[in-house]
Amino acid sequence: MLIYWIFLGFAALMALLEQGNEKANQRINFLWIVFTIALALFIGGRWKTGGDWGNYYTNLQPFYWLTVGQASSGTKDIGYTLLSLFAAQFPTGIVVITMFSGIVMAVALMLFSLSQPRPWLCMTVAFPYLVVVCGMGYIRQGIAISFIMIGMLALSREKVGRYTIWVAIGALFHATALALIPLGGIASRRNRLVVAAIVAGVTILAFRTLIADRTDTLVSAYVEAEAESSGALIRAFMGAVPGALYLIFRRQFALQGSDRIAWTALSAAAVAAVPAVLLFQSSTVVDRLGLYLLPVQCFVYARLPDAFAKTQQQRQLYAVGSILLYLVVFFTFINYGDHAYSWFPYRFYLFEDGICLECSGSDRTY
Repeated sequence: MLIYWIFLGFAALMALLEQGNEKANQRINFLWIVFTIALALFIGGRWKTGGDWGNYYTNLQPFYWLTVGQASSGTKDIGYTLLSLFAAQFPTGIVVITMFSGIVMAVALMLFSLSQPRPWLCMTVAFPYLVVVCGMGYIRQGIAISFIMIGMLALSREKVGRYTIWVAIGALFHATALALIPLGGIASRRNRLVVAAIVAGVTILAFRTLIADRTDTLVSAYVEAEAESSGALIRAFMGAVPGALYLIFRRQFALQGSDRIAWTALSAAAVAAVPAVLLFQSSTVVDRLGLYLLPVQCFVYARLPDAFAKTQQQRQLYAVGSILLYLVVFFTFINYGDHAYSWFPYRFYLFEDGICLECSGSDRTY
């Protein structure tokens, strides 16, 4: 448990020390490089740690002994299939998969955080749920969210095409990421009808390619089964609060162009998630799609002190309040979360006994 608090505590301490930069888009420095490498190893080098680790371990096994065609038939996400095929070339393939996800998420979070006025506050907000729960629990969706975050940076510079490409790459690992492609058309300010038509075409094509033949399975798994996610309403509220703050006080956030439109749309979706959880028969559907709205929390709280406060002392108070909120969130998760036991104790692969844990020996199965 200590390792989690070390990462969160370090980010929180740096958040208390940073002064904020109204221009944002800060440069990568040595400290961020070291932290990003450490975070990638933390996420990627884990062993038997995380909510879905056992499922991913089990799903990888067919790639070791079946033909490529047989193994690939078990998953419809092209990107993840290719990653699994590559991972199966190594005796400890699951670590290849988790390390890939760790690198992608750590780099995406670094770039996204450095685009905010208070990057360390952004990282502090991201750590409890986006990193620990999503990044170390939902590997495929964590990868997809990471690519979407990179895409959001392109969208802030009016690069709708690049945004669409990044989201499409994310959809190769979790097809539900396609839900974010239309955002590019919504946020575009240039040739809006043309862009909207192109984005709509890309969305339809991607849907038919990546998810159309899985519709019945997804409906059966989530909707007809009325799948429920424990804590879905609480998580929806966590996103709705910053979403509402942005919508009500968006002028104080001083965003322009596509950036303003995109974050307005995402914030509105975060607010709408609360009634959706209450009204929709399957909270799991809303909860899983709501993961793509997690960046709203990071974005709003990283800008809130400089948007609301008038003095440096007030800015510090806002920052402290945001930090304390997410320290409480993480404390609540590790002590009262229904599935928190899957994350503890944290185990690192290189500290495990043996070299080939997956190909022989008593530790072959999860």
